[in-house]
Amino acid sequence: MKRTSLLYKLLRFPVSWLTRVKAIADHHEEETSAPDHIVYVMRSPSATDLVVARNTCLELGLPDPTTPLILNGKAFDRVLYIEDPKKRLDKAPQDAFRELMAIHQQHKGYNVLMHPIGLFWGREPGREHNEGNTITADIEVPGKWKRFWLVMFSGRNILGRVSRPVSLRTMADSHSGDQDLAHKLTRVARTHFARLRYAVAGPKLLSREEMINELLKSSAIREAILEESRGKRISVQAAEKRARSYLNEIAADYREGLVRFGDHLFTWLWTKLYSGISVKNGETIRKLAQDGHEIVYMPCHRSHMDYLLLSFVIYKEGLVPPHIAAGVNLNFFPVGTLFRRGGAFFLRRSFRGNKLYSTVFREYLTRLFQKGYAVEYFMEGGRSRTGRLLPPKTGMLGMTLQSQLRGVTRPITFVPVYLGYEHVMEVNTYHGELKGQAKQKESVFQIFSMLRKLRNFGHGYVTFGEPLRLSDYLDRSQPQWRDAVTHGAEEPAKPRWMTPVVNHLADVMMKRVNDGAALNPINLAAISLLSAERRSLTREELVEQILAYKALQREVPYSKDIQIPSWSGEEMWQHLVSMEKFEINENQAGEVVSLTQTQAITLTYYRNNILHLFIVPALLARFARRGRKFALTDATAFIDKLFPMLQAELFINRDRQDVGLWVEALCEEFVRQHWITQVTDGEYQIVGREHAGYTQLTLLANASEELLARYAIVLELLQQSDSLSRSDLEKFSEQIAERLGARHGIDAPEFYDKRIFSTLVSVLKEERYITVAEDGSYVGDRGAAIMSDEVDVLLGSQVQRTIRESVKRLLQEREGNKADSGHSETSPERKD
Repeated sequence: MKRTSLLYKLLRFPVSWLTRVKAIADHHEEETSAPDHIVYVMRSPSATDLVVARNTCLELGLPDPTTPLILNGKAFDRVLYIEDPKKRLDKAPQDAFRELMAIHQQHKGYNVLMHPIGLFWGREPGREHNEGNTITADIEVPGKWKRFWLVMFSGRNILGRVSRPVSLRTMADSHSGDQDLAHKLTRVARTHFARLRYAVAGPKLLSREEMINELLKSSAIREAILEESRGKRISVQAAEKRARSYLNEIAADYREGLVRFGDHLFTWLWTKLYSGISVKNGETIRKLAQDGHEIVYMPCHRSHMDYLLLSFVIYKEGLVPPHIAAGVNLNFFPVGTLFRRGGAFFLRRSFRGNKLYSTVFREYLTRLFQKGYAVEYFMEGGRSRTGRLLPPKTGMLGMTLQSQLRGVTRPITFVPVYLGYEHVMEVNTYHGELKGQAKQKESVFQIFSMLRKLRNFGHGYVTFGEPLRLSDYLDRSQPQWRDAVTHGAEEPAKPRWMTPVVNHLADVMMKRVNDGAALNPINLAAISLLSAERRSLTREELVEQILAYKALQREVPYSKDIQIPSWSGEEMWQHLVSMEKFEINENQAGEVVSLTQTQAITLTYYRNNILHLFIVPALLARFARRGRKFALTDATAFIDKLFPMLQAELFINRDRQDVGLWVEALCEEFVRQHWITQVTDGEYQIVGREHAGYTQLTLLANASEELLARYAIVLELLQQSDSLSRSDLEKFSEQIAERLGARHGIDAPEFYDKRIFSTLVSVLKEERYITVAEDGSYVGDRGAAIMSDEVDVLLGSQVQRTIRESVKRLLQEREGNKADSGHSETSPERKD
């Protein structure tokens, strides 16, 4: 085929006008021997495809594929093909590969990069028992008329994928004596395009009814039906009808047409709601999908927007959206139908006491993995009402591990996903629920009420974190796990080691979710203003504090995956003003930024999104302010002592043995930012009060006050009481936190969250600060008393006094109640 055939020249302008391509190029670090030493590989010759490929390459800043490649004075075609079914080329496809390899073997200075280009006219995967409509398929369409209709009907929905290149220099050096290298290259390219198609469109689909009928024939569900019949004393037919009703309630009904419509709708909607959506590590999931991994997306759960935003981003990355595990509370008309056709499958909040439902759901999930569908579920179970990650629920994770034990052929790989927002539309509802208001049931009317609130939501953030391949994790944590693998339709095994392994795996994934946290002007302003006296700062103080926090995470990053905005201080200020999250008043000091009580409560949500990034620096700052001077070793020892509690509460993904290096690096950054000065090797002192750095260090230190106060409450209870039951320890901690919050104006909803106190008590017990008496009561040991004194020193005297007095009064009330109860039991019955 000539580089610019007559047909190409005739089609170039009308096809360019009728088509629109979404171009995506994989990141790579290969370097060419010259800027234009690039060639492309396509599946087969087509003038229409060549027009679209040209537009794709030009959009990405790559050389025009219709121009020749000149090497050593000789012109080569810039496009190579792996097959030529219509005999449009003047030579065999492999000959072009051979010629390029030959010139690389003759001239060692050449390094031409070979980029595969995949063009997808729509993303219809087709049906298993029906090849589908070729008008919208991405497969090669042989006839000219079909090609014409393809341009007319699918031309505005083309995806152009330019994959990671192959270095012909590397190939020539490593296979210098291979006479069949051209054939090998074409075979590898053919496999690459097959995998790329699978990643973009997904596996062929079974109809929903076919999926249900197949599952009802599976041995595990048949056995569960028989057991249901025997246990509930109903007929087998009635039990089967019940199993079918469960599957109808659960099963997705994925429709590519709805997803394509959703792409257009949400492209418009996101531009109305968000000023931008920042995506990090998209190339990670593209590579996993193209390498044939069974991807399980595990995002944090902030909002109902999560489902929509993540599927939209994955689709824009050129991949098929996942099947999403959604709560059955969202299965109401018409939303349930739309979600189901977008890939949602529904599950109940609890499977307890319903073995048939549990079996049916587990088998459905396993079948999704066996068919090769990507899956998404939220380990937190529900949306976070506080902005922190919630303790994980491990049911779905355990079922995924059981699917691995069923011998799923594709490697199951977990991808943690951090979702961050500058505005969560449900946040006011969350605060009401935390104060005891009943959760509103999802309905069409609730959706309409939310639509009225649509406004400027600022920026959205999506970070795909470090993937974890399940088989590799099991090899490290349970080397003999393959002994438990079942085959075929056998009932999945549940070995003894599964529960602890699943619990640890859940903890690992939650920490990796937090690794992808995104800094933005709203959460940085929140952590600054909520730490300020009277929750107010001047404009200059606020902007400088935000810039200081940015610099802190840039120089001593919490993880490699965090997102840090590149905006200047002025850009961030203008953005903050536009978001209308605080009050701005003029006085003699200039512009003063302050928070009303309602605004402060709202901003705690956004602060909590990133608190884990700053809690260790904040504790270090708090420790530094304890006295004029401090030793690095003392600061490290104190933070090391608190570290297990920090990890459990905030899912901090650092090893305890690294705490010393982390604290040392932070001290160096504090010096650089003029917050402290180094006196001698390993000894520091804070700057004077007259320095701006003192104010900045104080604001950072104040970010840890609520956490230290919670620790002080539990430790003081252990110190003042002889013993307490676990339930009393947690209940009393919550009550004292409420009193402390009311007394000192702490409005953070999570401050008196019973679950956080429960986690803290568990860690104190694991770390042996608590011993369990013979009667099951909890007793604080000497280490708890020492830690209590150390924490008290870092709290203000007023907070200390309130905690001690509240603990003393509550324990006295408890003893008084016990005495009254004992007196009532022993006194004679009074007769009127």
